[in-house]
Amino acid sequence: MKSLFYSPERVAQAMDDAGIQALIAITAPNIQYLTGYRRGGDSIAVLCREDLSHPDLIVSSTNMDYCLEDPCESLGIHTFGFYARNFAEGVVLDQSEQLIQRLHYDSETTKSRWELAADLLQTSQLSSGWVGVDGTADAVAPLIKLLPNVHVNSTPDFFRHLRMIKTGEEVQRLGEAARITEHAILASAQSAVLGTTQRQLARIYSLTIIAANASVRSDNASIGRGSALGNLNSPRDVVEVGSILRYDVGAHYEGYASDLARCFVFKQIGEKERRIYEALLAGLEKELELICPGISACEVFEATVAEVRRAGMAGFERHHVGHGIGIAGAGYEPPLLGPADRTPLEPGMVLCVEVPYVEVGYGGLQVEDMLEITPNGYRLLSHADRSLRVLP
Repeated sequence: MKSLFYSPERVAQAMDDAGIQALIAITAPNIQYLTGYRRGGDSIAVLCREDLSHPDLIVSSTNMDYCLEDPCESLGIHTFGFYARNFAEGVVLDQSEQLIQRLHYDSETTKSRWELAADLLQTSQLSSGWVGVDGTADAVAPLIKLLPNVHVNSTPDFFRHLRMIKTGEEVQRLGEAARITEHAILASAQSAVLGTTQRQLARIYSLTIIAANASVRSDNASIGRGSALGNLNSPRDVVEVGSILRYDVGAHYEGYASDLARCFVFKQIGEKERRIYEALLAGLEKELELICPGISACEVFEATVAEVRRAGMAGFERHHVGHGIGIAGAGYEPPLLGPADRTPLEPGMVLCVEVPYVEVGYGGLQVEDMLEITPNGYRLLSHADRSLRVLP
């Protein structure tokens, strides 16, 4: 079993600073962050300040089997509702089956999930005080009705701030997601022949991800002029001599996400592709040169854009050059390496650093890596060749 994904010390400091005695999560990323449970749905996660080492998960009897996907030894599981299960007689159940049996018979069939949440808060003597939730007060109205003296603080950014710094287990899973993604990019690119469709490239990428016991986050493998159209997958595009193959893709591995980009050219490279890509790569190398604890996200952005312009693309514009990444399904995590984000980089952040360029009617080129901020700089989580490779 895994231990906690969050740092109790970090959570304690944040809760104390905010004057919060308990946290309640009702959205899937934050439920996963507190408990390891990845299915969200009608579940609730509760974490009390007095015992940060033992989070609680409230889950329906229908979905409680999914607790076995990523079990946490210190997690309290509370079930509600009825789901028909039978248990074999004369058979010794293994540890996982015994847990399901216990949860099945302990399920509260007369209480709602909110009543169970109220019970947990009352047990921790928190029938009054401030509770932080990752939604609006309306979203937890049933709890407020049960505990009218509880004060709700809507704190979605609080959870995003907590998730910004990763534990060692989180970094390990993010690194494996990156490794699987790099392998799938290469397998897909090497499958290209004249006439290969965009759909075929995406399919090879996806099948390689699935074969690695992961799932597809994004299969955007685009070709030629279609590579300028965002993350649109365009089945009508086919590989020709000189075609750009742009991969802006990702995977989900054990609840964590990757986001990487690499580009190839089929058989022969043109001068325009070479010139643009050299400037983009110069920008990324400047970005990596700057990455370290203490520098602000906007400083990294400004210097990266300036370097691309200096390297030959005077009119280059971007809205960001990277972002945090973490739990699958959570989208971008802070910080955003953009012009308005003054967040200082800290050890434990995991970032995607990227320099894309798109020109509708021509195509798109991009390079993107994943890294972990360390006390002395950074550690790459992606390692594939960054050059604009020519496919034979």
